[in-house]
Amino acid sequence: MSSSAKVPFHLSGAFAPVHEERTVPDLEVIGEIPAELRGTYVRNGPNPRTGVSPAWFAGEGMLHGVRLEAGRARWYRNRWIEGAYAPNTNVVRHAGRILALVEVRRPIEVTADLETVGPYDFDGAIGSTMTAHPRICPRTGEMLFFSYGPSRPHLTYYRADAAGRVVHRAPIEVKAMTYMHDFAITERYVVFYELPVLVGDWRSAVPLKWASGFPARFGILPREGHNEDMRWFDVTPCAISHTVNAFENGSTIVVDAVRAPKIMTLHALHRFTFDMASGRATETTLDPRFVDFPRVHPAVVGTRHRYAYTTELCDFGADGGFARTVVRQHDLEAGTAVAHEFGDAAMPGECAVAPRPGSAKEDDAWVILFVHLRDGTATELVILDASQFAARPVARVRMPCRVPFGLHGEWLPDPAR
Repeated sequence: MSSSAKVPFHLSGAFAPVHEERTVPDLEVIGEIPAELRGTYVRNGPNPRTGVSPAWFAGEGMLHGVRLEAGRARWYRNRWIEGAYAPNTNVVRHAGRILALVEVRRPIEVTADLETVGPYDFDGAIGSTMTAHPRICPRTGEMLFFSYGPSRPHLTYYRADAAGRVVHRAPIEVKAMTYMHDFAITERYVVFYELPVLVGDWRSAVPLKWASGFPARFGILPREGHNEDMRWFDVTPCAISHTVNAFENGSTIVVDAVRAPKIMTLHALHRFTFDMASGRATETTLDPRFVDFPRVHPAVVGTRHRYAYTTELCDFGADGGFARTVVRQHDLEAGTAVAHEFGDAAMPGECAVAPRPGSAKEDDAWVILFVHLRDGTATELVILDASQFAARPVARVRMPCRVPFGLHGEWLPDPAR
């Protein structure tokens, strides 16, 4: 075996870390960037400063941003997030603050130019951790989130108002510290997962353990509720990586998520339905393909959605890595899916949905994502028309340097003028 073959997947090819911060103005554009797109696409991901880490999710976080304005790509910036354990998973904007997130630490605030401001704890209102997947309600402007950890009660639910003040805190009793990477909200409820995936040492290469016989259940709590208000529903044992969305349908709550029968196995698009009147839970597979990193239009978060966007994966491979092939737009009303193909040499990342200003129609939007060459030689920011998802990209922005394959990103539109 050659020395190059021994390099872990997360340190080679499209995943390999970069070693310098750069600021490059006026990027090359192929096609035409819609004039309505005014804002910044920002994506987070692991990028170990030393160039070495035991696992993909263990490296320090680095933000990569592309500024779009007046039909131009004004700049590209990449910046390490400063801190003892720099958040490497996601980025969110709420109440005027941009927060870099990882579920094992507090958020770190950054500027619009991606420079680190420092740790943020909501004026002392939260503990030592916060989920990397908060939900922002498009109707109230609230941000709903949680923390989990090894100490009882293991789970704490929070609600921050539109101004960023934590106005509700509810410790929730669960049986153990299970892997709770994501959750869901509806107009009146929040939904948590307690599944048979136990958490060990986050610093190890394999911190998660499948626990046969451990209960698998969903907890449904009113947004203003406390531990005594939680309703638990048993489900088939599984692992959930990410939530698509959730909504209320009469007396039932519907949760769409990416589900696997065990950890490190095929993830499929799955629907859970919970009847609050009868206490009955039902499940069905929406799409059996191996997908992950689901997204919906931000205006439908917590309400009924028609479209979901996912990245389709191949198997994990002998080295623990994985290959990506296409992104898909799932029409969950019609039960169909449209693929956008990037070719065998490319690895598309997670989609972000950028609404057309003034429109809440789900397909009146653009889909923005980084697309990487598998060999790690080049990266483009690609803009797709959500109403013509399989068509040629509206625009492709050539990055002036390689952007490593990463985790979650967000479109941060400029405030309405």
